Amino acid sequence: MNLKEILWVTMGRVAQFALLLITLRIATTYLSPAEMGKVSIVTATVAFFALFLINPVGMFINRRLHAWNSRGRVKAYTAYFWIYLLLVSMLAALVLVLVVSLNLWDIEITIYWLLLLVCGGIVFGTVNQFSIPSLNMLGYRGWFTILTVATVASSLLVAVLFVQFVSMRAEYWLSGLLVGQLIVGFIGKRVLFEKLSPDQSDDFPAVLNSEKLNNLIHFAWPVAIAVGLGWIQSQGYRYVIQGRLGLDELGLFAAGFGISSGLISGFDAIFSTYFQPKFYEKISLGGEGAQSQAWVDYAKITIPALLLTSFLIVSVAPELTNLLLGVRYKNSTQFIVWGALAEFGRVATAVFGMLAHARMNTKMLLLPNMAGAVAAILLISVLAPIYGSIGVGLGLALSSAVAFLVTYYVTVKYFKVIFRFRFLKNSLLGGFSILFFAEVLNVIFGGGASYLISITKLFVIGSMFLLLQYVMLVPVLKIEVSSLRSLWRN
Repeated sequence: MNLKEILWVTMGRVAQFALLLITLRIATTYLSPAEMGKVSIVTATVAFFALFLINPVGMFINRRLHAWNSRGRVKAYTAYFWIYLLLVSMLAALVLVLVVSLNLWDIEITIYWLLLLVCGGIVFGTVNQFSIPSLNMLGYRGWFTILTVATVASSLLVAVLFVQFVSMRAEYWLSGLLVGQLIVGFIGKRVLFEKLSPDQSDDFPAVLNSEKLNNLIHFAWPVAIAVGLGWIQSQGYRYVIQGRLGLDELGLFAAGFGISSGLISGFDAIFSTYFQPKFYEKISLGGEGAQSQAWVDYAKITIPALLLTSFLIVSVAPELTNLLLGVRYKNSTQFIVWGALAEFGRVATAVFGMLAHARMNTKMLLLPNMAGAVAAILLISVLAPIYGSIGVGLGLALSSAVAFLVTYYVTVKYFKVIFRFRFLKNSLLGGFSILFFAEVLNVIFGGGASYLISITKLFVIGSMFLLLQYVMLVPVLKIEVSSLRSLWRN
């Protein structure tokens, strides 16, 4: 385990993490809840096409990237991927025109803006999210870290300029984010192609034969259905809130939910940045036994750490609202709590689902995602009319739990692996300790809501959280204090 790499990746992810939180604060300062509702709807629409049609192909590329690069075939295969990306954006444009022209959907954005934002998000976002993570997969973590942070920073800068000097509307905010993704994404693509192994043959026209295409389809179609169902569970609610409660309520909900999603995704990214490339490398070289062990090693690190992160978010939800959202979003606190519960279920389900990717048996993902999607539809349909947006949050949290339980059952039954729940003992004890200590601080400070009190609470609880994470992870990673001292001496 290279401690320098871990520290380098962690610092980069922390910087990205901080910029994302700053982005949320600035967005909710400039944009009204209704405009944030528009942002939420557009990003969900982009995510539908990206998850359903592009993500499965991207997962297949991740699964084969090391093997392709060793044979010098990455550039040849990605050329077809760019063509496919353009076809998906054209299909998205056609669907949007039909839906809007038939008056089936109205989000108070003109069709021209909608086409620009959705199709641009599909193309620019995919180029960025393919090129830069691929550098990490191939071991170029320095470039990956720099370009990832640069993407968030440049997107934020351009978005702020647009809403400051043009108009405080969702369209201009999203356009700024796209420009930042475009600039850094193409830089990342150029760097990636320079780092790839040289092309070792001239058979580009014949590289994608029927056998290879069948392998892709066999792998991708279950993933496409699974992530499409996952989209229903994790993002489809936005259309329900818009239709039933309006854009203002959607903006409040999305802002609170976005804090939970951003925090958990940020911590998840710190672990996956370092451990996922090693996981994919191990499973590409070993048999079923090695693949199972590689997955267990990955899961027993990530799931307990993310569970503790969820406890942290729940315990400091009021302070996060006070510091990270604009003054018009004070009612978003409750949605942070529901978001933490739902997002932990989502990432835990994704971790268990990675074993299906390792075994190239992605059909096993269909049942869990179908269960989660059906549960989300039923629960939100029942709870939203009674409890409003709170019912939506509760429905999302419960549907995530359903998806995780079914995924766990399928994983254990079909892949014969054992994830021991004793791995969660320390994170559960630490999590309840954080909740208790947060309540003690609330009594001491008397529920004060000033920025100084919020910062103080976050500092104290955050320090406790980091200490607990350190205590949990060091034994797992077998990193000794002497290694850290050696690093500073060198």
